[in-house]
Amino acid sequence: MTSTRPESVPCLPCREHAHREHRRLAEQIEHLGDAAGAPMSGQAAHRLRDLARRYSG
Repeated sequence: MTSTRPESVPCLPCREHAHREHRRLAEQIEHLGDAAGAPMSGQAAHRLRDLARRYSG
């Protein structure tokens, strides 16, 4: 099983995949958050982008 901690994932393809997916999710949250009255948070998108950055590092 892959770790949820980016620093503990040694497999480069796994890290690249996680990086892409977290960025994609952040973009989706931002897009959904643009709708009036949407419960999506810019803070959640920021956390996902930070996590994506950690996977790419």
